[in-house]
Amino acid sequence: MKRTAKYETRPLNRGKWRDILDLTLFYTDVKDTYLRVLARAMRWHYLDAPNAFRNAMKSQYRPDVSVHLQDQAVFDAADTMKRFIEASIASSHMRGQVFARYQGPQRRYAYWLLRRYERIGAVLQGKTPTPETFDVAPSDRKDAMRFVRRYLRQSLGTPPRVRVRRSFALDSTLYRVFEERGQQYIAITSTTPGKRAVLPLRGSGRITGNVRVVLHPRSRSVSIHTSYDVKVPEPRSSAGCIGLDAGVTEVIASSTGDKYGRGYGKLLDRITDETMRTGKARNKLHQLAKKAEAKGDGAKASRIRRNNLGRKQLAKQRAQDEAAIRTIVGEAVRQALATSPAVVVVEDLTHMRGRTQNRKLSRLVSRWARSALKDRLEFRTEAGGSRLETVNAAYTSQTCPNPTCGYVHQDNRHGDRFHCLQCGWDGDADVVAGMNLLQRWDDPEIRLWTPKEQVKAILMERFRRRKETLRGTPLPAGL
Repeated sequence: MKRTAKYETRPLNRGKWRDILDLTLFYTDVKDTYLRVLARAMRWHYLDAPNAFRNAMKSQYRPDVSVHLQDQAVFDAADTMKRFIEASIASSHMRGQVFARYQGPQRRYAYWLLRRYERIGAVLQGKTPTPETFDVAPSDRKDAMRFVRRYLRQSLGTPPRVRVRRSFALDSTLYRVFEERGQQYIAITSTTPGKRAVLPLRGSGRITGNVRVVLHPRSRSVSIHTSYDVKVPEPRSSAGCIGLDAGVTEVIASSTGDKYGRGYGKLLDRITDETMRTGKARNKLHQLAKKAEAKGDGAKASRIRRNNLGRKQLAKQRAQDEAAIRTIVGEAVRQALATSPAVVVVEDLTHMRGRTQNRKLSRLVSRWARSALKDRLEFRTEAGGSRLETVNAAYTSQTCPNPTCGYVHQDNRHGDRFHCLQCGWDGDADVVAGMNLLQRWDDPEIRLWTPKEQVKAILMERFRRRKETLRGTPLPAGL
């Protein structure tokens, strides 16, 4: 398991900052060039063999700049393209759609297409690759290929490009870490042959292997991001299981009845409200600047934009807001997993829920929070020897957790409270969701990708069977 550490440098003088900026601009230009090369699906076979891509691109290398630096840009471009493809496939839930639509060899063939980038590129070109290790009918291959191709076209947007030129990657041959008179330094390669920029670090740390250097223009400093191995304990087998629901008032509600991260909802509301107020004020100033320009008063428009519409304070406030979210989320996850359970069952945290009438801003804040929660859960569970399981969350906050009931209805939930319309079971809605998530872990019928309409039909059929056939006797676990 890997963990990333960040080491900040002290503010740099003009000469060192210029060297780092020149290196960043060169690196990002090279990376962007190779991203344009990889934008065409016919070249995606290179993503399965990055070394072959590097060898094919070496004829375009600049002879006066380190070969290793340009190699890093090539590998960085390939990695960025791979992450773009995988994120697009994941966000469209394509694998779940394949599971729901196909069975047998046809399902296996569709998954086989998504396993290699070369095959994904071939599908986008309208080709139908033939597997060598198993048989599937030509008509079934073509049908699956068309289905996968349609979903790929819908999910793959504009290919990635370098938009913000603020970072670059280095391997261990391109930098050197040393200490002198109690001060730790890192000497980084530059675009000038034989010259390295020596940067003083704040404090000291262990910097090894491949690193990423991120620029901070406001403070004219950089941070060195390095990863290291974390010892992972053996998976636990008898420490119990819990279900965790991502709440909107607190960070997490547990199936045990505990809630963690109180004050989380107020924090998100404050951030959203402040962002909305700032946006409205800036929009008015934009309009004033436009009116001044229309009247021929360019000087006034320039003053408004220069003095009132800068982005430094916005960036600073956003960084502070994200840090506040990460702090409360991290502490909540630490408390929830303090007992190191064997299995932690959660919903798909890539989904976002709205909190305000302004959907765009609500999703922005929710994305920060969900991303922080997903990262912390993945790290804490793996580092603590627990297993993280994702299950289908459809109707978990509307289903009665009473094993003799299981009634599903949207009116069972009233804000943060749950009250079953059938049996009268009463409790916290988020805790109920956590209890139902835990039950979904070993459910033989409701899988992660089961459509929500089918989930409701299954739950209502179980409720009917309990009332009509079993006369209130609980069904076996998972049924």
